Amino acid sequence: MKSFVVRVLSPVAVALLLSACQSVSTAPSGFESELAAGNLEAAQLKLGSEQENPAQLTERRKRLADAYLQRSREALQKGDMNGASAALARARSLTPKAPAVAADVGALQKQQAEPEKPPCEPMD
Repeated sequence: MKSFVVRVLSPVAVALLLSACQSVSTAPSGFESELAAGNLEAAQLKLGSEQENPAQLTERRKRLADAYLQRSREALQKGDMNGASAALARARSLTPKAPAVAADVGALQKQQAEPEKPPCEPMD
């Protein structure tokens, strides 16, 4: 009787063990969900806290920097110099040598240097 129970339960136990090993969570990581939701600051806090290899970390840093660049450009279009500057500073801290960051820093500095001129009115 004992051998019958062992013969029946052994394959069941092996099948359960294998299925448990294969059910890897496919839910997005904390970084991915925060980035998708637009919570860039929270995504930056989660950056590096998960187990990721150097290539993944580099790719995530670039994606986060791109999101900050986009936020900076949107703030600049709205005339929010402080918001644009803050987002650009975060992008620069993530990827200091990226050409897009350098170009946006140059554009922001140019806009900050030029004071807003009132529209010209014709003289009567």
